[in-house]
Amino acid sequence: MNRQWWRLGPLVAALLGLLPAAQAQPKVQVVTRTLAQTWRCPPGMAVRIRAEKATVLVRGWDQPTVQVTLRLSARHPERAVAEQDLPAAGYRLQQNGNALDLVNFFTLPAGAPAVRADLRAEYTVWMPAGNPLQVVNAYGQTTLADLSGRQALEQSFGQITLRNLRGTLAATVRYADLTATNLLADFTCEANKSAVLVLGLGGKCFVRNYYGSVRVQPTAALRRLTVEADRTEVVISAPQPELFAYQLSTQEGALTLPPAYAAARKGSASRASLSTDAAANARPLVRVSTSYAPLSLQTLPLPATL
Repeated sequence: MNRQWWRLGPLVAALLGLLPAAQAQPKVQVVTRTLAQTWRCPPGMAVRIRAEKATVLVRGWDQPTVQVTLRLSARHPERAVAEQDLPAAGYRLQQNGNALDLVNFFTLPAGAPAVRADLRAEYTVWMPAGNPLQVVNAYGQTTLADLSGRQALEQSFGQITLRNLRGTLAATVRYADLTATNLLADFTCEANKSAVLVLGLGGKCFVRNYYGSVRVQPTAALRRLTVEADRTEVVISAPQPELFAYQLSTQEGALTLPPAYAAARKGSASRASLSTDAAANARPLVRVSTSYAPLSLQTLPLPATL
């Protein structure tokens, strides 16, 4: 027995040595303020969200109202500091003419001490699915789901999730990851240094990206797909590639094709391309060009994460 304790002694001592460090980590205190408001929202009334350091969730429903919950929070190991800094998280929830403006911001009065707490905002918005929507978010996460109207999204940094969208969607994205599923909207995406993944794409789609990646898996509902990229890897996943016509080209990058299309590949030392007959059976056109990065047409499905 003594011999066993002697062997366990160094392990016990090491574990005991970790206790002060674990005990030294203070628990983060969270102070919140929650606001909830509901407006009537007739057809054509726009919802405009301007967010900062926010988690934004917007979902469409069949009610003629907009229901908003805005949760402002301050996080700090000292509760008194969190309580002191929470008022620096400001907001405006108001109707202006034929639009609803939902805004959060962070501000300090002149001469006030610097904010020490971690300030955040969290929106949950339910709105009529077909009404116009505008979202601007920076340094946050944005989710749009079950919408069918005219949608516009602008985001710098953070994560974007799009689900079950119809209508039209124009997105401007910088330094962000965008993941879309079941996207049947007419979709335009201007991206920079961003990763774009679209699964279940129908409708018309135009994507431009620089210094990032584009991965798209179209469905039989696709009408047209155009990707213009520079220094951006592009992957087109078509489990049934014969459903589409192709105009693919890459400069100073590899072009990878399924075996059935290898004979139609053209190339030189610096450029490779594939062109098929779009007129045959009026197949939707997939047109992709990139440079200084690989371009792949594959039949394997894409993974659901970037």
